[in-house]
Amino acid sequence: MSELNENLPEEKNSAPRETGEEGYVDIVVQKQGTSYILTGIGGTVGEMTYHMVDVDTWIVNHTFIDPKYRGRNLGRMLLDYVVAEARENGRKIIPACSYVLEQFKQNPDEFADVWLKEGETQYSDTYSSDSVMKG
Repeated sequence: MSELNENLPEEKNSAPRETGEEGYVDIVVQKQGTSYILTGIGGTVGEMTYHMVDVDTWIVNHTFIDPKYRGRNLGRMLLDYVVAEARENGRKIIPACSYVLEQFKQNPDEFADVWLKEGETQYSDTYSSDSVMKG
């Protein structure tokens, strides 16, 4: 497990907590390849995955938070880790995941430096009907 909190804003430094048999148990954030995984006492609590489309561009394509843990800003915490890593490495993000796209739209100034918007790239979400070129 790596310590990832140093790149996050100060308010993000405290790990989320869950109740265990002996009180509170930390939910651990781990980077695994091109994903961030939240693990708690009962296993995986959430995850966010991305993949590289070129040396400068990532597509964030999946976010999942176990229904028992939703409403605790854990998805946003995962997004903060991905964005911090993208900034550190000079990457841009295409938000193919609906959660990430919604966060980018709600906070455009916060993500302006990493958000690769439509028309700025040759890549598109192949699952979206808007990505089909019309003749």
